Amino acid sequence: MSSSAPPAPFVATRPGSIALLTFMVALGQMSLGLYLPSLPSLAHAIGATRAEAQLTLTVFLGGFAVSQLFWGPLADRFGRRITLLIGLVVYAAAGLACAQADTIHELIVFRFFQALGACSGQVVARAMVRDSTEGAATAVVMSYIAMSMSLAPAITPALGGFLETHFGWRANFIALGAIGATLFVLTLARVPETLSNRVVDALSPIRVVRNYGILLSDRTYVCYIVTVGGIFGAYMAYTTATPFVLMEMLGWSPQAFGFLILFNVVAFLSSSILAGRLAPIYGPRRMARIGTAIGLVAGLAMIAAPLTGHLSTPAVIGPAMLLLVGMAFAIPNAMAGAMQNFPYIAGSASAFLGFSQMAQAMIASFAVGAIGGNIHLTMAGATLACTVASLTAALLLPRPSPSPAANQVSSPPS
Repeated sequence: MSSSAPPAPFVATRPGSIALLTFMVALGQMSLGLYLPSLPSLAHAIGATRAEAQLTLTVFLGGFAVSQLFWGPLADRFGRRITLLIGLVVYAAAGLACAQADTIHELIVFRFFQALGACSGQVVARAMVRDSTEGAATAVVMSYIAMSMSLAPAITPALGGFLETHFGWRANFIALGAIGATLFVLTLARVPETLSNRVVDALSPIRVVRNYGILLSDRTYVCYIVTVGGIFGAYMAYTTATPFVLMEMLGWSPQAFGFLILFNVVAFLSSSILAGRLAPIYGPRRMARIGTAIGLVAGLAMIAAPLTGHLSTPAVIGPAMLLLVGMAFAIPNAMAGAMQNFPYIAGSASAFLGFSQMAQAMIASFAVGAIGGNIHLTMAGATLACTVASLTAALLLPRPSPSPAANQVSSPPS
């Protein structure tokens, strides 16, 4: 057996391994979706304002953004297994601490650490797939993970609404802590080290800064990451505000809120299938432009309701469904376009792409909470602003051609 072969106990293509990897990658989504139905009630329970409650989501996005820049190099330097175990300990402990929080300030701090731990699952699990598979097998495993993860936005708000209705808001964080603890035990019991050769200078500041400098000097890369972050930021602006719009303003129960989110999931899944068929025909650049144009239409439709004084469930859910259609077209293709010129610093390109996406989402989420006033109008305004930024970046994309930055990394760095 060659030294590059994965350890025998861990085979990424097995159903059990795929399920385990999927849960790890989906930790971030679960940590956002499960407690969304509890946002209004937890604010009332611990005497927080709506803006302070929304900060628990914003801070999570910020922690997830920043930690993407560090978990990858840590996993390259010290190994996948130990890095993942540390991250899962942080995640489980932070989830249980959130459940015990007595003040909004404690909850905000614990949510930040929960984000740090959640991010380790996403970064390291994907690296383990790369370590343990090659070529078509990698694509198959990642496609299974992607399909399974598409269920997370559907299941977690509905489950969170059930837990909120019957056990209160703290039950959601107990559930998240239990998931983290379970994944820790499973990792400890059956996941070996998958990294064959550790990168001793993975944490070198000079290497990190040089790689990020190459990325940010490339116009195509910058336009693509703004395209991704802009339309994802629009979705997070909607996500931050919609619990208050649907439950406080429109009177839906937490459990009903969870089921209303299913409309968004249906829109995203169906349009993802269509986008997958159209992508080989139109390519990343045109698909990103089509998706962001759809996103702008969604933003305009969303702001029309509060500007005309109309508030209804279809006026909130309908534009959101259209926004999800735009995301399905734009985000996968923009991510592919961003990565295509950097084969030998793919790790850095992926990490900074993820950081940028979550950082822009954090800004959008923070703006919704900070502006205040009519939450419906604030949500719609932030969504529209983000879709404008995303479409502008997509329109500024140059025609595909080798760039100077791409030429610099077309062979392994010396």
